Amino acid sequence: MNSIATSTQQRETESVAISARIAKQILHKILSHLQDGQLTIIDNQGREVFGSQGQLSATITVNNYQAYRRILFEGSIGAGESYMDGQWSVDNLTNLVRLMVVNSAMLDRIDDGMALVKYPFQRIRHLLRRNSITGSKRNIMAHYDLGNELYKSFLDPSMMYSSAIYPSETSSLEEASEYKLETICKKLQLKPTDRIVEIGSGWGGFAIYAAQRYGCHVTTTTISEEQFQEASQRIKAHGLTDRITLLKEDYRRLKGSFDKLVSIEMIEAVGEQYLPRFFKTCSDLLKKDGVMLLQGITIADQRMKSYARNVDFIQRHIFPGGFLPSNSKMLDIMRDKTDLVVRSIEDFGFDYARTLMDWRQRFLQRFSEIQKFGFDERFKRLWEFYLSYCEGGFLERSISVVHITATKPDNRLDLKERALVRP
Repeated sequence: MNSIATSTQQRETESVAISARIAKQILHKILSHLQDGQLTIIDNQGREVFGSQGQLSATITVNNYQAYRRILFEGSIGAGESYMDGQWSVDNLTNLVRLMVVNSAMLDRIDDGMALVKYPFQRIRHLLRRNSITGSKRNIMAHYDLGNELYKSFLDPSMMYSSAIYPSETSSLEEASEYKLETICKKLQLKPTDRIVEIGSGWGGFAIYAAQRYGCHVTTTTISEEQFQEASQRIKAHGLTDRITLLKEDYRRLKGSFDKLVSIEMIEAVGEQYLPRFFKTCSDLLKKDGVMLLQGITIADQRMKSYARNVDFIQRHIFPGGFLPSNSKMLDIMRDKTDLVVRSIEDFGFDYARTLMDWRQRFLQRFSEIQKFGFDERFKRLWEFYLSYCEGGFLERSISVVHITATKPDNRLDLKERALVRP
């Protein structure tokens, strides 16, 4: 009986090994079309070089042949998961992502080919994470309730977990975060008599800045327990409990009438099917002459349909239920479902790439401290992949970040003078 079991196990192992070798051959054939850079792959059989020398280059070391099979059958999700498991390493992860984005047609052959076997199951899993009121809380907990100490380790002191805006080449992350906050306040033309509503508190960074610097009243909401507790403590520490009303409430349940509305990178957690409801809520919360500023991560319009059909590594492991809208999708919804009038759109995607680089460097430098809170090496590789994956996307403009300023019909403020100006 034992010999039969051993024989069966050996055949299964051999079968897996053969499939991994075949997967390697198929991937190498696809990579033979690599352009605009060079990729070197090293494994126990030797070294293969694809493409030609250029601005972008990366060298992958395959530690386990199963990485080939996982990447072929599971696309970007398989690539990320096998990286997390230590099955391959690379000398420059961001460059590798950039190479893949530049060669997106080749990448699509992997993601749309054999990986289609897995995608229906991934898609079903993603759909089960839709952002209903209950689902949103569960999805937010999966990322933002990992523990405040984790985020404190790599964010700037204001704890802004969103793209900074760097006023100069030498600006620090802290300076860039403050400059971003000041830019938002100027675009909204804040004044002491304003009543502001913020959808997505984070850890209270914007609310504290606006109340402290401009003297206005801010009502801000989050559905993350960890964020709520930390923001509450920070607001009290700044002596701003009379100017900031902190809620733990879903945006769909907000009531009131406000002069200004701000939402900083919360729209990515709304979900495609709830975007009309989100913008309708924003419109309903504003007075008839109100102003709204939204900071949001976007997907290129040309990739919108493909992106909406599939599930990527970020949606699977980092932001369950997440969805990046395109500019056109947001503008169409605002036109068709609200009376909001878009006054300006400003793109600053390269600033996000630099923000992510700063976060990644701080995260890796301080990981020995982070480990004390129970995070292991696999988590480290997960976050390294996540941050580099996003950084590469912003550098190659497959994703970006924008400020959209919109007003209600009765607004007569001249907003054009408040556009982002770097010194």
